[in-house]
Amino acid sequence: MTETLPSEFEVVVMGTGLVESMVAAASARMGHTTLHVDTAKYYGGDWAAFTWEGLQEWRKVDEEVEKEEKDQEINVELEEGEELVAFGENKTIVNVKENWYCDKIVDKEVADSADKDVSSNVGLELPPVAEQDNNMKTNETLETSIQAVIKDAKPEWNRETLLSQSRKFNLDLTPRLLFARGPMVELLISSNISRYTEFKSVTRVLTLLEGKLEQVPSSRSDVFNTKHISVVEKRVLMKFLTQCLQEEEGEQDTSKTFGDYLKSHKLTPNLTHFVVHSIAMTPLDCPQSTGLQATRKFLSSLGRFGPTPFLWSMYGTGELPQAFCRLCAVFGGIYYLGRSLEGVVVKDGKARAVVTEGKRISCQYLVMPGSKVPTNLILEKKEVTASRAMFLTKESLLPTEKEQITFLSLPQEGDRPVRVVEVGPGTAACPKGLHVMHATVEGEMELEDVMKEEGIIKDEELVYSLTFTQVGNKGGEKTKLENMWEASGPVAELDFDVAIEQAREIYKGMFPGEDFLPRAPDPEEIILGGEECEEKDNVTGDSIEEIAPENEKDANNDVVDNNVKDNQPAKVTDNDGDIPPTSVNKL
Repeated sequence: MTETLPSEFEVVVMGTGLVESMVAAASARMGHTTLHVDTAKYYGGDWAAFTWEGLQEWRKVDEEVEKEEKDQEINVELEEGEELVAFGENKTIVNVKENWYCDKIVDKEVADSADKDVSSNVGLELPPVAEQDNNMKTNETLETSIQAVIKDAKPEWNRETLLSQSRKFNLDLTPRLLFARGPMVELLISSNISRYTEFKSVTRVLTLLEGKLEQVPSSRSDVFNTKHISVVEKRVLMKFLTQCLQEEEGEQDTSKTFGDYLKSHKLTPNLTHFVVHSIAMTPLDCPQSTGLQATRKFLSSLGRFGPTPFLWSMYGTGELPQAFCRLCAVFGGIYYLGRSLEGVVVKDGKARAVVTEGKRISCQYLVMPGSKVPTNLILEKKEVTASRAMFLTKESLLPTEKEQITFLSLPQEGDRPVRVVEVGPGTAACPKGLHVMHATVEGEMELEDVMKEEGIIKDEELVYSLTFTQVGNKGGEKTKLENMWEASGPVAELDFDVAIEQAREIYKGMFPGEDFLPRAPDPEEIILGGEECEEKDNVTGDSIEEIAPENEKDANNDVVDNNVKDNQPAKVTDNDGDIPPTSVNKL
């Protein structure tokens, strides 16, 4: 940084994970002086997306950081009654394992034998002219055939070729889908942060039925076109889905489970499988209200931006924390990345300051990731775990002519479904010729073994696998200090409901009564030279028609970007305003 870092801020946010980034953006948006600091040199924390080289470096960084921090000495002046408490080093990623399935170097025997054949012909007598002509024609035919084979040949993947195409990878630590009417999409639109993001619609939802992968009928046309449901079942399913959308909350019987509700609508075991494992994605013994709420969320999101209820972020979920960081920078937030963090200065039950790079930074409010909260300041500890697996494969789990973005929910014992997302080169997740498959499940599970047992992945198609366990805390956002909050890491969920709710609660604790991420003005709405940014007449995220007048509307009167229909990258609105120069300078 060219300027001296100020010694006092209203809000100091440590870590650039999704929750921390949302809080930092909300704070800066409302005019509070905000410092966003992180020991890592990349954005996202446990929500980051990496290039191939970045992923390999991430695997080693924990050991290096731990070794460096053991050698550090904290030396800072304290006032009377103050105490310096060292930050915690709680591991949030454990049990990291990788397997290589492409250790064999590219086979050069064919090329070597060809060279030997050519060299063995040197010095031989030339045949007659007529024979030479015939040989030339034969050689031309052979060369044409070889070129055709080379063109159709699939690339050989090994460690060298993966590293050479490192920048074509965007590999998520915490992949997430967005419901088209879910809380993250609504927050991105209402805050106008959607202008920093691009999405693609998930093109198919699959289920495992009798050992085979089948597409889940989502829309009316899907229901009537599928061959896996009888004519009678189709009518029953359509009647049930219609009833789910029409039934009011007050009409529900609180004593019934979701399974009882399905039986009352005469759903067959076949239909129950589709509803429970791929639409509602809730256990049969959950309350009726929970199952209906999940079913409505799925159905209400259908058709808004594509054929399925889900969206996938271009360049990975790791783009979302960066989008919030960008808004924070636009409104004056200061970023201080790749810096050491020594401890927090405590006095009278409050955090008075943090010490970074040996410098004391005073603050009124402090937010930090669960990994950094000192053990003696944790108010309540409820450890939760999620198992993760990432696979690089040479073939899609269900190959088709066109590239697909796939979601699959695999039922397991104990009502813990394995949620699988497969993406390809079209999402900038990997180079051509590869697919990236993400698997997530609540609790601990050997995901690689499960995926092989279910027949989802095969050794001959695998290039690389990485498995690990994410550890978080569900004990709440509060700590033992009055003005310090904990942003716990990712938990096993499909969308971002938990993360958004946690960010709202933290911000509410700091600034009760203030709006959480109100709409940010577009660049053309900012008047330079004024005392503050002026906005147009109360345009909110709900008035999508004004924000995106060129978009078409679907039957539900929703805005649909024309690009999404062909599954091209698109924004949730067509507001493509340029990023103000201030965001570039701050970041």
